[in-house]
Amino acid sequence: MIGGFGAFLRDEKGGVMKAFHALFTVALAFSLSIEAQAESVLVFGATGHTGSRISKILAAEGHQVTAFVRPSSKRERLTGVDLQYALGDVLDFESVEAAFEQSKPDVVVAVLQSRRGQPSPHGEPEVAIVKLAEQSGVSQFIYLSSVGAGPDTVAQRTRYPDINFDLFAEGLVEKARVETALRSSTLNYTIIRSGSILVEFGREPPPGTGRGYFTENQDVTGPITYDDLAILMTRCVGTSGCYGKIYHATDDTLWPEYSHWRCRRFAPLAELGPACDHLRPISAPKR
Repeated sequence: MIGGFGAFLRDEKGGVMKAFHALFTVALAFSLSIEAQAESVLVFGATGHTGSRISKILAAEGHQVTAFVRPSSKRERLTGVDLQYALGDVLDFESVEAAFEQSKPDVVVAVLQSRRGQPSPHGEPEVAIVKLAEQSGVSQFIYLSSVGAGPDTVAQRTRYPDINFDLFAEGLVEKARVETALRSSTLNYTIIRSGSILVEFGREPPPGTGRGYFTENQDVTGPITYDDLAILMTRCVGTSGCYGKIYHATDDTLWPEYSHWRCRRFAPLAELGPACDHLRPISAPKR
């Protein structure tokens, strides 16, 4: 795990490490904090929930942040943040190329989100960003993917029963292409897969708990908040311990709310939403 106060170090089986590892946890967090130095960071998806939080944290830490945004993008979440803008569209290769030339990034962070009714930014557009990063001599590429990335198979559905493959299948295939491009590149990549981020239309996202964590155990999935996901991702910026890693991000303390959230989000009829509040809370699976 990469984390600080309130975060847990998890082993590859997902369990909490034993007490004698406590000093190692402190030492790891300290080493990560002193290793990272000011970097030039190009953020794709900077106006979204995750990207805006990442941009704020990195700018506050003294990194030189460039936010790649569409000219029409709303930038309220970045108000007052000390950063530069590069205007363009990930579907327009020339504008992406210009952003690399403008920012000359050491690190690229890609946290793009798909939008209903608009062409997907995943797949080929993100693969093009990976290739440009490699050609530009970028030292690290941090990519936000999804648990279940890959083809929609019986094995995937069995492994990740909480993922709505009927809804997200196409995007998961596209994100798997990007993961493959990163693993095949010469870049120091870090792939972070999120399962579910607790957010609902018309409601403010819940605040972070400080208990989110990364694990290399790819069987682990679950909910996490935008706040905690952003904090964990920024701790990998400029940190060699994150190179070549694929992490799953989750927060076991959110499971009591998770059943209600899933019911409200995926209820087939809007009037079923209130009934979700009467569900019995569930606990995190035993790791």
